[in-house]
This record gives sequence, C-alpha cells and structure tokens, in this order.
Amino acid sequence: MKILLLMSGSIACAKATQLLSSWRKAGHEVRVATTSSVSHFVGAATLEGLSGAPLFDDTFAGGQAMEHITLAQWADVLVVCPASANLLARFAHGVADDAVSTLWQAAWGRGIPLVVVPAMNGHMWAYPATQANVAQLQSWGVHVLPTAEGELACGETGQGRMLEPADIEARIAALMQDTAGRTGRKILITGGGTREPIDAVRYIGNHSSGRTAAELAEALVALGHEVTWLGGAGAQQPGGGVALAHYTSFRDLESQLQDLLAAQDYDAVIHAAAVSDFSVSQGGGSDKLPSSEPLKLLLTPNPKLLPQLRSWSRNKALCVVGFKLTVGAEQAAVEQAVARVFAAGDTDLVVHNDLHEIRPDVHSFTLYRAAGQSA
Repeated sequence: MKILLLMSGSIACAKATQLLSSWRKAGHEVRVATTSSVSHFVGAATLEGLSGAPLFDDTFAGGQAMEHITLAQWADVLVVCPASANLLARFAHGVADDAVSTLWQAAWGRGIPLVVVPAMNGHMWAYPATQANVAQLQSWGVHVLPTAEGELACGETGQGRMLEPADIEARIAALMQDTAGRTGRKILITGGGTREPIDAVRYIGNHSSGRTAAELAEALVALGHEVTWLGGAGAQQPGGGVALAHYTSFRDLESQLQDLLAAQDYDAVIHAAAVSDFSVSQGGGSDKLPSSEPLKLLLTPNPKLLPQLRSWSRNKALCVVGFKLTVGAEQAAVEQAVARVFAAGDTDLVVHNDLHEIRPDVHSFTLYRAAGQSA
C-alpha cells in the first residue's frame, strides 16, 4: 500500500513516527509531507530515515514545484496525523499555502480515502469552530477519526488526545480492506445547467441546481463505484471521493464529454445535465452590449448530445442513461416524450420527471427501458 502521511506541528508527532515505523515494517511504502512547525518536534532526518524517501516540506524548493501533484497521483490513501486545530481550519476553508495544504487539495477527488487524525487540547477540540470544521470535512466524505480521552500533554485530562498508533493503524487497515473489497464500476455523471453567452457578461441559462447529479455521485461512491462528476458553473458539487470536472457552455460540455469518454473506459454515463437546446448566434465576445436599445437575438439549435455519447466512448458497451423533463404532462405525452429520446438512438435507460412533481426534499421519477417499460 502507498501511504501519504501529512503531519502538522504537535507533541503527538512522536506517535506519528511510531505509526510511520510500523507501516514500513509491514512493507508499505510511505511518503511524508510536513508543515513548517513539525521541525520543532521531529527532525527531517528522522522522517526521511523512517520513511526511506525524501521529505516534502517546501513547495518552492528546487525540484519540488510539482511534488504536490506527483505525490497525490501516487498515493493509495492520504493520512493526516497529527492534525492540529489550525490545520483542520485550513482544510475546511480552502487555504493552500504550504506543502501539506496544497497536497491535500491536489489529492481531492482522486478516489483515494482521506483520513484525518486529530490531536489537540480538549478545550481546543471542543471549540465550536473546530467542531464545525470537523463536521464540514465529514460532510465532504473525509474520514475524521475520533480523539481519545485521557491525560493530555499540557497536563489536563479530557478529550483531544490522539489515538494510539496501533489503533490508528488498525482503523486505516480496515478502511482500506473495505475499499478494496468493493467491485465498483467507472461512472461519469453530468449535472447542472449550461450558460450560453450573449455578450461578455450576460448569458442564457436555466434553473437547474445540479443537486440530483451531486447526490447520485455521492450515493454511487458510497456503494464503491469510481465516479467522475462533470458539472456546470454554479452547480451543487458532490462531496469527497468524487473526481471533479467542470463546464460552462454547451460547446464546453460537448468538448469535455468527448475528451473524458475518449480517455477513460467508463462503464456508464448518467447524463443529468440541463443542456440548452439553443446557443446564441455570434454570442459572447469581449464587449458588453448596450442596454439603451431593443436587442434581437438569433438562437441556433444545439445538436443532441445523448445519442453521440457511445460513439465518443472508448468502451462501446457503455451504458447510457438520459433524463427527460416534462411540465405538467399527461401520461400519454410523457410516454411519447420518452419514446422520442429512445428513437434518437444509443440510449439504454431514460429517467423521467415532471417539473410539477419536484419538491425541495422530494424528487419523484420513473425509469424507462428502451422497450418503453418502466424499470
């Protein structure tokens, strides 16, 4: 197993070195990255000696400019141990200004488990902002291990004590065994709306939030599938464990789909994006149109993407799932609309929903097979 160990400054660094040593004795490969404060507790020579590999502690050091990307691509699991209150806050609020925080963000969305092992004073652990940061990370799919109760380095007694190395090692081994035991599929999900530019600042869009695609992505990852989410500007994004890509306009989405499907062997595409049927002829540009006079726009039809997905895919056995939205339609009209999607070709399943049946917390749908039967 390839383990990427991220360390922040704490008296608990001593326990982290025990964990590092145990991993190496078990035959795992370990690379270490540290914040600047770690050097006050354990030396670089010790960490390099225990890991058998160079330490990554400076994004601007010679030859290390791309190390945060290289290590993120290399790892099977990322473990932050010890994780201070300050580091939790930086992760939760998107700060990326050193080796550890840039590595954390570069590892995001690559499908590897992200594990955080907190260590701090009990009052710092109980501080509302710290607990909010923990909750935020957990909502993104990060595995935040609990703290232990006991005597702390400061002499106080309470929560905040880092788990013992053997306990941490066992928890991570169980997590990796669970992950390895899953036989998931490789799935591409699109979500959110397109924005068709009128001028440099205005665009034609729709009300799609992308919530359905985001929640589908999270649910599929939880079932052990490898998921790529391709989302529109402003769309709701899924949490941790999902690879992320983005688009803005119809042409951008078309290009991204072609590139992703040609580069990777996806088993299925769930095309939930709300794609504009029209683009603005001669839209965009670098200027803002004047608002003092009437404006006429020429809209040109966009080609349908759904029937082309399989032809763009490396995997010609790709399962293609499309979506069809109606507005207050009777059942006969719904079936006709779904039939037209299948008639366009190369779609295996169609998810139908009606705008009048969509509620904030309830999203009714019917899944149709190519024969017109509800699945």
